[in-house]
Amino acid sequence: MNRTVYRRAPGPVPDSPQNLRLVDDRDDAALAVLMERAYAGTIDEHLGGNSDGAVEIAGWRQNAVPRASFVVLREGRIAAASLISLNDKDFWLAYVITHPEWKGHGLGTAVVAASLRALDAPVFAGVTDGNTPSERLLTTLGFTPVPR
Repeated sequence: MNRTVYRRAPGPVPDSPQNLRLVDDRDDAALAVLMERAYAGTIDEHLGGNSDGAVEIAGWRQNAVPRASFVVLREGRIAAASLISLNDKDFWLAYVITHPEWKGHGLGTAVVAASLRALDAPVFAGVTDGNTPSERLLTTLGFTPVPR
């Protein structure tokens, strides 16, 4: 599958909703389940070569930037997450995860906006070509494709 890299320069970011907080280590199991539910049946279901959310979250933790990774809670559970990693010297939006029941409510945009505010630095994101919801989210927040 082809992927397009996007980049966003620092700049103004919209406000985020209440019930938003930083990710912590105790969230890993819930994030793994959320990832499996959110990606099931999508173009990115087998991203990383597997469908195991725990493996993906453990891999993210190796380069995680906890100070810029956020979750939003709804009904006492994690409904969406923005997970940032640091690769070499660049910040990457590693994952945007939204529970299927909460898609279309702006929660993905809210958590990514919180991450962007926390970093106030350039951020990159890789999106599988054809993942229209992710492409829309990124362009809404000012990301632009990086020329290949």
